[in-house]
Amino acid sequence: MRNLVVTILLLVILASHTGAEETDPNPNPTALFSAVFWGKPTTRSLLYAPWGNLSELNSTKSQVQVAYGSLSRKCAYYGEGNIEFHQQKLLSALEMDLIEDNNAAEKASFFLELPFSASPDTTKEFIALFSPSDQKGNFNGYLVPFSQNEIPWGSYKIFSQFKETLYITAGSKKFTLESGKNLILQSKDFEGKSRVKMLIYRNIKGKYIESGAQNFSVNNRQRGILFLTTKRKRLEVVPLLESKVLIEQAIGYGLKPRRTTSDQLSQEPLNPADQI
Repeated sequence: MRNLVVTILLLVILASHTGAEETDPNPNPTALFSAVFWGKPTTRSLLYAPWGNLSELNSTKSQVQVAYGSLSRKCAYYGEGNIEFHQQKLLSALEMDLIEDNNAAEKASFFLELPFSASPDTTKEFIALFSPSDQKGNFNGYLVPFSQNEIPWGSYKIFSQFKETLYITAGSKKFTLESGKNLILQSKDFEGKSRVKMLIYRNIKGKYIESGAQNFSVNNRQRGILFLTTKRKRLEVVPLLESKVLIEQAIGYGLKPRRTTSDQLSQEPLNPADQI
């Protein structure tokens, strides 16, 4: 009998230990991302669930302000699959007066679902880029890789959407950027400077014509992507830059999957920067 009791106690201890190993109280995010609108000036307030359970009434939700041409605040995601975004409808003062149920004005509607698949023991880093899909206000979502291994702090990756070869100078350095290619500028190549001006030239009828310019900081606390695109038939540089901050400051970081009580569901106020 005594041996049986000892055996049962050992099994309980082993099960508790195994459960503690399987449930990490502070898991690493499966993704860290910033969001941006592309194609036309747009600003929206979007909601997502850091744990990928947006459809659950009791899920913890976070709000992120997304604008055109500049990266949003960093967001943390712990889910395994696609990231679903909802948007809050912006109503005029007249529309608000006509709505009898004020709670109806706060309801969010589906915006889009961003394709994502988690990788074991890896935190993926990317930019969530939202581009118009039609003239009715609908958007498609794309993942632009933004890993620190590929674009470390103090470096800038240059993408060209031109079909022709572009010619670039930065400080005393010269580069050729062919169609479909990219290049990386690193701060360590411009020691002694705090800022560098990049000039872009196009070969027009045998002459190199200055067509665009962009300044960038030389330090190890900033990194980004510089898109070379066209606007009204002119070359435009769209800088998507981020500054180094603590991961704990990311939207949704460290939040639990669910809000635990009905009191919280009815009483917690909306925090535009973080949890709903």
